[in-house]
Amino acid sequence: MLLAFLFTFLFSFLIVFSWLKIKNGAQVAEFIYSYGFLIGAFVWEDLLIFSAFGLAASIATIFLNQWKFGLLFYLVFWVVRSAGETLYFFLQQFLVPKHHPHYLNDHFGLLRRMFGKISYQQCLILMQVFFQIIMMTSVVCLITLLFSWNKIPQ
Repeated sequence: MLLAFLFTFLFSFLIVFSWLKIKNGAQVAEFIYSYGFLIGAFVWEDLLIFSAFGLAASIATIFLNQWKFGLLFYLVFWVVRSAGETLYFFLQQFLVPKHHPHYLNDHFGLLRRMFGKISYQQCLILMQVFFQIIMMTSVVCLITLLFSWNKIPQ
């Protein structure tokens, strides 16, 4: 459990650090994959959202007092992250976006209030990664539910 406590502090620090880098940075996504890849981050926006997920997973692991849940969160994260990146790179080979079917720039006011003057690209990255985290959390909860199905009172 000591490892889960260490990850809790690490992810807390990374949330604050990446938030400051986004808020005070340029209006373009800055690549950090040379050192951020270890937790699946390619840009600061990835690191922020993944650190929030890592913090939640660490707290859940501590609360449940079972390291297996930490491992489950970690493995599901990499399944979903790698699937998303695989799809992204696959589509990049064949699609040349000429326009967006829906230009969403005007809908990112909340994100810009949180992070300051960030670009449309940064908003799209934050939203994409946010929904990947929702999907991963859903898969973990579903697996937990399936393993516990017979133990749930009717």
